[in-house]
Amino acid sequence: MSFKAAIIGAGRWAEVHRQTLLDAGHELIGVLVSSQGSRERVEREWGVAATTDLDQFMAWDSEAVIVVSPNYLHAEHAIAALKANKHVLIEKPMATNLSDCDRILAAARQAGKVVAVGLEMRVFELFRRVKEIIDSGQLGLPLHLKLDLWRRPYRSGAGGWKSDPQKLGSAILEEPIHYLDLARWYFSALGEPLVVQAWANSRPGREYLNENLDVRLELPGGAQALVTRSIAAYKHAVNIKLVGDKGALEARWEGEMDLDLEPKVSLTVHTEQGTSAVAVTQNSGHVYDLPKQTQAFFQAIATGTPPVVTGEDGRAAVALCLAVEESLKQHAPVGLDENLA
Repeated sequence: MSFKAAIIGAGRWAEVHRQTLLDAGHELIGVLVSSQGSRERVEREWGVAATTDLDQFMAWDSEAVIVVSPNYLHAEHAIAALKANKHVLIEKPMATNLSDCDRILAAARQAGKVVAVGLEMRVFELFRRVKEIIDSGQLGLPLHLKLDLWRRPYRSGAGGWKSDPQKLGSAILEEPIHYLDLARWYFSALGEPLVVQAWANSRPGREYLNENLDVRLELPGGAQALVTRSIAAYKHAVNIKLVGDKGALEARWEGEMDLDLEPKVSLTVHTEQGTSAVAVTQNSGHVYDLPKQTQAFFQAIATGTPPVVTGEDGRAAVALCLAVEESLKQHAPVGLDENLA
């Protein structure tokens, strides 16, 4: 079943979403852009209508809208789409604060439309396989997770908006949100995180980015997760080490960049029966797996089943990131009961 979709945004990541739509056989009917220059480029290079006028964009005959605008505009654009009776896939973060997340959820309930959030790591083949192994019970009760991202600095975004803290909302919402969401997902059987403590430093002049970040999560039952990242390094690598009371696993994704066509992917599981390498496709990552998120979004629309990442999941991920920010400000642990309420 194919759908008519429209995209808000025309940058690098919007192009990735455009390609996933086309690959999945859906129709892209138009794009909302921020300037006449972008409008002319999109119409010339993408071959579809483009406009800078939000009302005109919402009047087009699209069934779904993919929001790929700068973070601070996510709530405005998502709510406008829902009020226009369209389903919405919002790139992470869902919004830059919890009140805007709640406004989006309220608009979705009123419209009776699907809201999905682009925390796409959940559909990546490697990370999904890790979740399957955890849920299978092979490792027993999960006790400790170490999840590390090591990568080159990310781009500044169209017009440099990622360099503007007011538009970014928070450096934690920009990329650590993916890995904090993975930690929350991997430990979901235990319940929500209880306490978060964070530390960070940066090169001079880039303090707002928290380039080198360490986050410790305390979970029910005494489980712990350590999520670390550096965006002041090189290449792009994600390492996962998880220990349960009956076994352990190690997973790694490594490439020259996040859109690498030939990454190195590995998954190893250790139990009392021994250590074994788990066969996993090397074609895992943004290039290969992002279409699964798009397909799941439209499948949710067609069948009425929940999307891979619901609006409630998106809100919980924002709450966790804001708790990390608060811990950094206070230089102390922060309880999450009030943040996830």
